[in-house]
Amino acid sequence: MDKKQIVILGGGYAGVHAAKALHKAFKKQKDKVEITLIDKNSYHTLMTELHEVAGNRVDEESVKISYDRIFSGKMVNVVQDKITNIDFKKQVLTGEKSTYSYDQLLISTGAQTADFNIPGVKEHAFYLWGLEDALKLRTHIEHTVREAAKEVDQEKRREMLTFVVAGGGFTGVEMMGELIEWLPVLCKKHGIDFKKEGRLINCEGLGNILNMLPEKPREKAVKRMEKKGVEIMLNSLITNVEADRFTTKNGDVIKTRTLVWTCGVRGTEFCERLPLSDGKIGRKAVNEFMQSPDYQNVYLAGDGMWFIEDNRAVPQIVEAAEQTAKTAAEGIIYTIKQELGLDATPPKPYKSNFHGYMVSIGGTYAVSHTAGISLSGFFAVALKHLVNLYYQSGVCGVNAIWAYIKHEILEVKDKRSLIGGLATYKIPSYWTVFLRMYLGVMWLIEGIKKIAEGWLTDTTGSKVYWGAPADAGSADSLASASQAAVETVVETVASASQAVGDAASGAVQQLAPPLLSQPLGIFTWVNDTFVAQVPYFFQIMIVLAETGIGLLFLAGLFTFPAAIVSIGLSITFLIGAMAGKEILWYIAVSIVMLGGAGKAFGLDYWVMPYIKKLWNKTPFAKKTYFYLDEPEFTRKQMEKKLGRK
Repeated sequence: MDKKQIVILGGGYAGVHAAKALHKAFKKQKDKVEITLIDKNSYHTLMTELHEVAGNRVDEESVKISYDRIFSGKMVNVVQDKITNIDFKKQVLTGEKSTYSYDQLLISTGAQTADFNIPGVKEHAFYLWGLEDALKLRTHIEHTVREAAKEVDQEKRREMLTFVVAGGGFTGVEMMGELIEWLPVLCKKHGIDFKKEGRLINCEGLGNILNMLPEKPREKAVKRMEKKGVEIMLNSLITNVEADRFTTKNGDVIKTRTLVWTCGVRGTEFCERLPLSDGKIGRKAVNEFMQSPDYQNVYLAGDGMWFIEDNRAVPQIVEAAEQTAKTAAEGIIYTIKQELGLDATPPKPYKSNFHGYMVSIGGTYAVSHTAGISLSGFFAVALKHLVNLYYQSGVCGVNAIWAYIKHEILEVKDKRSLIGGLATYKIPSYWTVFLRMYLGVMWLIEGIKKIAEGWLTDTTGSKVYWGAPADAGSADSLASASQAAVETVVETVASASQAVGDAASGAVQQLAPPLLSQPLGIFTWVNDTFVAQVPYFFQIMIVLAETGIGLLFLAGLFTFPAAIVSIGLSITFLIGAMAGKEILWYIAVSIVMLGGAGKAFGLDYWVMPYIKKLWNKTPFAKKTYFYLDEPEFTRKQMEKKLGRK
């Protein structure tokens, strides 16, 4: 029997969400169902973060998530192609590279900027509805400021340093927030005092900005922008745009070389041309199950579909894209399962459930209204990051979460993140070499000292287990056990400092009292449950571990796992009341070693990239998203991957 072909056209928020839902539903029917996602790019774009790229807060990689990362280990075949036509009767999509047949089709081609046929907008304004748009705008701003620094004509200089964002919606305000932060920094690099010479304008055709927000957070947004020097022009509908100026319906003429157009979006031209029932503004009509009224096996989701709910069109926002995709996926799942003779749950009609709205005004300020609660400032920024982390976790698990934290918080320059610039300074790796070598020497001394004390020859295991033998329960045996425990505690606590102390003073014995007066309950339980069974084995393992990680640190080999073992041993000694305050030093330095200290003048420089490549090829790494950076593919995996395409 031929496989049921499900094709998703477009890998935006709706397309990715639907593909993952379909994989979850049919992962046990790989021999009967095939899911294909077609997109012109090889990556999913985080559209809501494009203003950060345009405003030079983050690099372009932070808003790109490759489909290999998203669908590694999933039964979703990703094809990079640009579809030029769809024959709904023959059920075939035609692309620039090939043709693709389908049994069920989901169209989620997104939207594009709407210029409302205003003269000059398409030719002279800058859009912000794609990664290419963001990069083009960023390059233009950098070039304009650089040229303005050389301009001697004050009128032209003023014109070049006037930056206008048309549109007071979410995208417009967020773009203005980036300009508020970036332009003073950029101008300072070129010897320009932006506060004196620059001009920022937010031009809105309606009577308010951020109309989807309640009055309180909206007022705070306005206050923040005005405090930062933004001129907010309300009721100023733009009627004409030229290369160096624009005109409003009020007759105002503003000279500028940079007009960013964010005045709304519409369905894509491709979607509008499709022979399907029309909605409005280039969007196609659907029923409550996101089905086209023309074909029962054709669904639409995201910004390109038109559906009226409670007398209002479903908005073109991320939550709507995800929720319409879920409804469409449920309809496809139901149909396919019925055809395969499987148990199927009938799909539910679409019902929106929007949680609220969040608008950032730069990297350090935001306003939000979610679940009926309005926030501003630090807490609104933190909430937006948490929501983004939740989305990223659903897309790529821990891999995407860590990448987001690095791009959006830890590596943002010029104090433009939630924590300012507290984490941006990087210590040169070569400074960690000395710390790594010293930690290695200290652990090696510990291991050698234990060997000299007979840890390898004492087969009774009394060095690590001091409990009473199974056939002894008298007071004498308990006293002996207690005495042995005290002696071992003293020996262990003194070991690290004694080696250094002997070298420095020759005969001075340095003993540090344990940080804990008695072992924690969990240590006692582990000791009695596991260590008591084979104490000599654990005794040997401790010696080998201390000696081994000492040698690994010295060689700079497998530094990360060695640091994990170092932290584990240190914590064990700490909770077992066997270590003084020195152990905190061991833990702290081991944490530093986790940052790749072995790559600086160590063997990890050559070994870890090879290990990383092997690890990223494993099915486990792909399925759990525990790969590092991008997943890798073996020749067999690649042949299978290309064969599916």
